[in-house]
Order: sequence, then structure tokens, then C-alpha cells
Amino acid sequence: MKIEKVIRISLPNGAKYQRVEVTAEETIDTGKESKTVSKALPKPVALIGGTEVYQKEGLPYWFCRIKDGRDEFMHIYFGDLSTDDILYTADGKKRKFVTKEQKEFRVNVMKALKNMPSERYRWIPVYGPSMDDKGKLQFVLSGANVIKVCDYDWEKIYKNYSPENKSRMDSITTYFLLLLRLLKDGHVTVEQLADDSAEIGHYGYNLKAKHEFEKKVERHLGGLHIFADNTSKIVKDPESSSGFSVIGDMFSYMGVKFVFPLADVFHDKYPCETARNVEGILGLI
Repeated sequence: MKIEKVIRISLPNGAKYQRVEVTAEETIDTGKESKTVSKALPKPVALIGGTEVYQKEGLPYWFCRIKDGRDEFMHIYFGDLSTDDILYTADGKKRKFVTKEQKEFRVNVMKALKNMPSERYRWIPVYGPSMDDKGKLQFVLSGANVIKVCDYDWEKIYKNYSPENKSRMDSITTYFLLLLRLLKDGHVTVEQLADDSAEIGHYGYNLKAKHEFEKKVERHLGGLHIFADNTSKIVKDPESSSGFSVIGDMFSYMGVKFVFPLADVFHDKYPCETARNVEGILGLI
């Protein structure tokens, strides 16, 4: 016998819609103010050569380790992301984009949603890249940051890292879908992503920073430590003349330090300029 469940929810004042999602257990959590129902993220298949997938306390995301359990990756699911997540707040109110930077962030997120990869997910390393004692690439808590590497070299390094899992330097699309994931899940605000990211503790001048160029990253954002090392990220970007863009964080160029919010995009005209603190974003599928 099929049983229908009817949910009646009153819209908050000034709201034009209310998003409702049913959990896998078909339970409803109304919360204090918002009646949005949280949805459990789907359990993914483990990476090739990886451990069984697992979750961490307090996080809805799934994790897996490869390289004999050394390198840890987090599964970033995009399938439930939509334009509503950027245009409206969690309680259904239309989001206001006040500054030029916030409006640019909205445009980049909308582009990313339009170009969402068919897989609708990526595995992203929890920690930034470093080298072990034998010069092999690793993604662990300790280890010196790999810097002053040409963008094209990053692309080659990542392609050879785990070919069985189709490793590659990831795109600007994945990056902004990742930021939208963190925004949707309540880890950050639009202002923290677009205007000033120091508030979430990822720059040397922030009070929580231990020193200017962090090599051992203990802080994390939504389970990922890759945003806390004061190193800008290189991504594939078809709108850049070189095919690459530098996004967010801090990098040095010709002795001058540049600090940007996590959502700031800088089209890389000189992809083989090595006098910068930059590193590629790796993605596995």
C-alpha cells in the first residue's frame, strides 16, 4: 500500500518560495527559523585503489584515501546545486548582491552551474600539494608547499598523479561549484567569499594565522584545508587567453604581494611565470 506524505509549510515574510528537501530517512528538521529540510549527500563509490568511503563527525561529506592510505580526498557533490542556492538565502529570501565583487561572484557561479560536469561531482584533495623526501607528489597535512611551478607543468604533474582516477588540473567551473557547495551548506557567506576572506582565517594577516606562509595547515573550511595555506590556486579557464586563471588567496609577483578574496579571478597572461606562490587545484573522477 502506497502512503503519501503531505508537508504544509508557511512562507517566511517576504519570501517568494521555500525550498523543501526530503532526507533519505524521510524525516523533517524544521530548525529554529527556516523550514528547509536538509538532505543527506549520496554515498559515492570509492576511488580506484582507495579505501572504503567514510564520513567525519560534524560533516555531511564523504572521504576516501588513496596511495596506500596516505592522501585524503573529499567528495564534492554538485547534483543538488541550483541557481536558487546563489539567488536566495537558506530561508527563501532573495539574496542581495551589493558590491561589484559580489555581482562578479554571482556571474561566475551562474556560469559554473550552466557548465556543470556530467559526472556532477569531483574528488578534491583535503590538503594542498607537497613533496615527500623522494620528490613524489603528496597531499598530506605536513610538508613544504610546492611553489614556483609553471601552469603547464602543474597540468602535466596532475595528469600523471593518478591516471586510473582520471586526475587532472581542475577547471574554474569546479572551483565555483565548490564555493557554492560551501555557501549552500552554511560554511561561508557571499561577503566572506567575494569581499574579504580574511574573516574565515585564510591569510597571513588574519589573527588566526600562525605566520605569513603556512606550511602546516591546521585550519579548515568545510573539511578542506586547501584554502588555508596562503597560496593562490591555478585552474583551467577557457576565457583566459593562456587557458589558465589564478584565483583567490595570496601570491607574490616580482617581489610584490597580492591578496585576493577566494572568489577573485585573475586571468593568467603569463602561465610560465614562476616567481609566484601558486598551486593547481587537483580533481579526480
